[in-house]
Amino acid sequence: MCTGLCLSTKDGKHLFGRNLDVPASYNQAVQIVPRNFKWLNVATQETITSKYACIAMGIVIDNHPLLFDGVNEKGLAGGGLNFTHFAKFSSTAVKDKISLSASDFVYWVLSTFSSLSELKETLPSVILTSIPFKPDLPVAGLHWIFTDKTGESIVIEYMEDGMHIHDNPVGVLTNDPTFDWQLTNLSQYVTLSCKTPQPEEMGNLLVKPFGHGLGMCGIPGDGSPAARFVRTVFFRDAVVGADDEISGVTAFFNVLSEVTVMKGSEIDPDGSMNFTVYKSAMCQESQTYYYTDYYNRRINAVKLTPDTMNADHITTFPYLGKQDICYQN
Repeated sequence: MCTGLCLSTKDGKHLFGRNLDVPASYNQAVQIVPRNFKWLNVATQETITSKYACIAMGIVIDNHPLLFDGVNEKGLAGGGLNFTHFAKFSSTAVKDKISLSASDFVYWVLSTFSSLSELKETLPSVILTSIPFKPDLPVAGLHWIFTDKTGESIVIEYMEDGMHIHDNPVGVLTNDPTFDWQLTNLSQYVTLSCKTPQPEEMGNLLVKPFGHGLGMCGIPGDGSPAARFVRTVFFRDAVVGADDEISGVTAFFNVLSEVTVMKGSEIDPDGSMNFTVYKSAMCQESQTYYYTDYYNRRINAVKLTPDTMNADHITTFPYLGKQDICYQN
């Protein structure tokens, strides 16, 4: 599952983040990976030295960052979302191409590029493989959303016939089916409106709306990727109060709350339950990573700083997943 979102504030800040909807926590934490960090490209067995520092949510195994979503020091941000039924990666590296494990794609992008234009120029040379970092860590079927400080975003999908790169005019991504299908599906919801409908005559009867929100009549309310896509696009356009970074983060989390997956509401045949493990929102100008946990609704924040950008090691911040209540008496 998962929902990704891009949002701009009135004062020109750009925010990116997501809901991570999976059956369990991965013991993730906010990681800062510094500049000039050396890491192993498992697809080619070559050592790569990073160009840019980044701050991201993810895990580190044997000093190797496996990142879910993040932003780098230049404001390029992105993350991977489940694309289980359509993702298909190469089983081997390809000579004279940039071959990578799909598990390393988020980190490779954030550590290598400063903008979407740079990334898009290089993508045709990239081969994503199913070569895992470790045998017991299989490569997940994902697609990706990236955005920079222009406010533009793209979606990258790697399927049986290779890589597809889509401009993303709505700044939203969920899961299956393909991104172009999700855009086409929006045509079914052009009548949605934030405005309260006016009274209408039906026969000789003047029918008046009861309550508020009737303009949203017909908006899909289930937890499917298609429904979450429609709701996120609608509420992204409807949200108000995103004036600056802090109010923007509040608005951002309010939009993501409309597609939160409650634990117990989605049960797979094996008994596992998808739920929104965490929500993230990162400011691409300040390189600050904000997050809340399913069990801890307080917003926590970690900032990319000069000392962590230039460190000789990955800096890991404790993940605050226990409910933190402000008692006022």
